[in-house]
Amino acid sequence: MSTKEEKIAAQKKERDECLDKILKSKAPKKIIVAGAGTGKTFTFKEVLKVNGIGENVALTFIRMLTSDMFNSFGDLAEVKTFHAYCKKVLHEKNGRVDIYPFLTKIIEDDAKYLDKQLSDFDDKFQMLEEDSEEVKFYLKRGDYYGAVSFNDSVFRLYKLLQEDGSSLPDFNQILIDEFQDFNPLEVAFINELEKKGSILIVGDDDQAVYPTRNASSQHLIAKFNSGEYEKFELPFCSRCPEVIVEASKAFLTKAKENGHLVDRIGKRYECFIETRDRDSTKYPKIMTAYCTLASTVAKYVKSNIKTIEQAEIEESWQEGKDYPTVLVVGPRHYLDRVYDELKDEYPQIKFKQREDNSLKPSTAYEIILKDEKHNLGWRLLITFYLAEDEIKRIVVESEKAKNIVDCLDAQFVEKHKKVLEIIKKIQNGEEITGEVEAELEGVVGASKEEIIDHFKPQNEEENEEFDKSKPSILLTTFVGCKGLSAGFTFIIGANNGSIPRNANDISDFEVSQFLVAMTRTRKQCHIISNKWLISPVDRNKQPIRQFGKTRFLSWIPSEFIENKGALKSKDIK
Repeated sequence: MSTKEEKIAAQKKERDECLDKILKSKAPKKIIVAGAGTGKTFTFKEVLKVNGIGENVALTFIRMLTSDMFNSFGDLAEVKTFHAYCKKVLHEKNGRVDIYPFLTKIIEDDAKYLDKQLSDFDDKFQMLEEDSEEVKFYLKRGDYYGAVSFNDSVFRLYKLLQEDGSSLPDFNQILIDEFQDFNPLEVAFINELEKKGSILIVGDDDQAVYPTRNASSQHLIAKFNSGEYEKFELPFCSRCPEVIVEASKAFLTKAKENGHLVDRIGKRYECFIETRDRDSTKYPKIMTAYCTLASTVAKYVKSNIKTIEQAEIEESWQEGKDYPTVLVVGPRHYLDRVYDELKDEYPQIKFKQREDNSLKPSTAYEIILKDEKHNLGWRLLITFYLAEDEIKRIVVESEKAKNIVDCLDAQFVEKHKKVLEIIKKIQNGEEITGEVEAELEGVVGASKEEIIDHFKPQNEEENEEFDKSKPSILLTTFVGCKGLSAGFTFIIGANNGSIPRNANDISDFEVSQFLVAMTRTRKQCHIISNKWLISPVDRNKQPIRQFGKTRFLSWIPSEFIENKGALKSKDIK
C-alpha cells in the first residue's frame, strides 16, 4: 500500500471514529467546534437518524443554511431560522403574528412624538437589557400595534419560555448551527431551550462575520470552555482542495501573531484526501493578480470563467452537489461592475440587488386590507399623508389605547377606504378606468403607480430552465457568502480600504470574513486587487484614490500563491 493510500485509509478510519464518538455519546449537552467544510450538516443528519423520529428542531441564524438542512433532513427535524421559529411559536400561542421589519422605525418615531429620549432599540434587545426603558416602551407599542419585528420576537419567546417551560414541548434532539454568530439575546434563548432536551451546538469561532448585530464568537468560546458540554471534533475538510486548507491554517496563525482572534479555539483542520485529491493536484495554487482598474478586475473574472473546463461546469450541476460553478465575493460597487461585464453572456448569473427597504403606501394598504382597524396599518399610512404635528397628536392620543383609525378625521378615513375598494378591483384584475385612476391619484398623489404595480395580479412565473452546459454564477458580499460554496471563487476588491477598511486597525470580523470567502472554494480561488477604482483621467465621477493590495495577502505564504502580476486591460484576453 502506498503512502497516499495509507494516509487515506488512516483519515477515513479517524473520520469514522470522530462521528462514532458523537453518535454514541449519551451526554445531554454536546458541542462541536470545527472549520469550514468539515461536514457539520452531515453530522446533524446522522445524529437525527440515530435518535429516530421525534420532536426534533434545528435552528440557525443563516437563512441559506435552513434550505440545505431542510433538503438534507427531510422529516427528521423541524428546520427554521431563529426568527421564523419564534414567529411560528408566538403565532401558536397568541394567534396571528406577523413580523414587520419596519416596526422599529415606527416605534422610534413614536418615542420622538411622545418626547421620550429613547434610542438604540435593537441594541437594547440584542444585549438583553430587559429592564431598559427602550425595551419596555417597545413591547408596549408592539402590543398596541399587534406586531413584532426580528429582535423582539426572539425576546418575547425567550420570556415566555423563561416564565413557563411548558410553552415548548420536550425535544428529542435540539440542533443549533453557526453559534458563533449569536448575540446575547439569542444565547439566553438557547440557554432556556437547552432545558427542553438533548442539545448539540455547532460553530466555528474563526467564522464570526457579523459585526452589526452584537454577535460575538465569545459566546461559543464560553460554552466550549464551560465544562458543561462534551466536546467533539470534525477535523477533515471535504470541501476545499489542500492549498486552501493549508493557506487557511497559515492565515489564522499569522492573524494570531498579529494580535487577532487571541482567544480562538485551537482546532485540527486537514484536507480529506480521498475526496479532494484530484482537485488538490489540478489546482495546487491560489491565483492572485493586481489589476489597474475595477473594470479590469471585471474583465479578469470574465476571462478566467471562459477557461473553466466543461467537465467542471457539469459537475457543479450534478444532483446532490448543485453548487454554483462560480462565486464572486466582494464589495457591492465591485460586484456591480462584474455583473455588468457578465450578465449578457451569462444569463444564469444571480446577483441580489440591494433591497428597497423604504416604506411605501402599498405596505400600509396591504395591512389594512387584512384588518380595517389595524393600528399599524393606519399608523404607517398617516406617515405618508399627514403633517408632523397631526401625526404627533394622533400618537399622543393612541397612548390612551384608542385605535388610530378612531383618532382620524372621518373624511380622511373615508377617502382611504375608497382607495381600498379600488385596490380590491385591481387585485381582481378588473379594468381601471381613467376616472378611477384619477380618483386614486387624487388621494395618493405620486404613489398611484407604485400602488397599482404592487396590487395588480402577477403572471405566474414559469419554471426557470437552466442551460447546464454553461456555468452558474453567483455574486455576493463578504458577509453574504456565509453558508455557500462554489467550484471557483473570485475574491475581488482585495484592497486595503475595502478588506480591511483600515490596514492599521483590522477587526477580527474582517479577518473572519476574508477566511470565510477563501474557504468557499471547492476547486480554485482567485484573489484580485486593483490600483484604481476608476481611471485617473476621469476626475468627474469621484475623487481619485490609489489602493494597495490587501494586507491579508501577506498573511498567506508565497508557496501557496501563483502571482499573475500587475495586469492592465490590454493584458487580459
